[in-house]
Amino acid sequence: MTNYLNTYRRYAYDIDRINYEAKNDPKRLIELNENLLKRDLGFIADRLFEAKEDRHIVLLSGPSGSGKTTCVKKLGDELKKHDIDVIQVSMDDFYLGMDRVRRLPDGRPDFESVDALDIPLIKKTMNDLLTYGECVLPKYDFTRSVRSDRTKKVQLAKNSAVIIEGIHALNPVFSAGMPVGNVVKLYVSVKQGIKDDEDYVLTNKEIRFIRRLVRDHSYRRVEPAYMLSMWESVINGEKKYIRPYRYTSDFTINSIHIFEPCIMKRFALALLSEITDDNPHIEFVEHLKASLERFEDIDSGLIPQDSLIREFIGGGSYEY
Repeated sequence: MTNYLNTYRRYAYDIDRINYEAKNDPKRLIELNENLLKRDLGFIADRLFEAKEDRHIVLLSGPSGSGKTTCVKKLGDELKKHDIDVIQVSMDDFYLGMDRVRRLPDGRPDFESVDALDIPLIKKTMNDLLTYGECVLPKYDFTRSVRSDRTKKVQLAKNSAVIIEGIHALNPVFSAGMPVGNVVKLYVSVKQGIKDDEDYVLTNKEIRFIRRLVRDHSYRRVEPAYMLSMWESVINGEKKYIRPYRYTSDFTINSIHIFEPCIMKRFALALLSEITDDNPHIEFVEHLKASLERFEDIDSGLIPQDSLIREFIGGGSYEY
């Protein structure tokens, strides 16, 4: 597979321009970004359709808060247009569980490590899908931090693709020994921040933090103070376990939605306002609050139901 790493799309990211469009024509601003992301994923689907192999495993990776899960679903939609059957698998369902994950020096579980996953089971699943066209998938219960008793048996037709999504999906421990022609690697991340002249209003990491803050509070019962306490370890885990392998991808997708601070501000500001002045991360919190206040508001009702942003604010047509 040809490497398209340097072809990812970049967007105009000046805050004044974003605010102008958000105030005067927010619908157009949203539609432009949504359509371009769809076009990029359609391009990847076209390349897979043109390949000779009957079965593909797409390993899709990226740092936390990148919108990987929605990209999986959108790519699946594009593949189905080519009559390619799609099975979607989350590596999160292969977590070992709180009682089996090694601890960091401060005693917290190290969920960012690749060793937090059941590596042998993931490799067996991939081999079973390519060799026999079927496998049994586990299910992880995030509310209890344990592997669920539920499983799901899936079967893979000849003209089909399995999209396996997770922060560690590009780690060579999973692709080693796999047929090269059957494995495609895709990297998804927020590849840029938003600037005011030469200074960043929000960096790409801060955009991802805001996404995860909002999502994890709503869907994983994570309080804002805990999210703040764990973010540094998340970033350190990315540097160690994700970034070293991003250049091995066949394709890279820039998942920023340039209008998103105009949508996320209402959700994020409410959560950030819960943080008290004695919190050790209060300076970071105040920076985020001040930055978000600078963006024009956009009604979240304008966001399409299949938008990647719905992964974080809810109300979408995809199940997560």
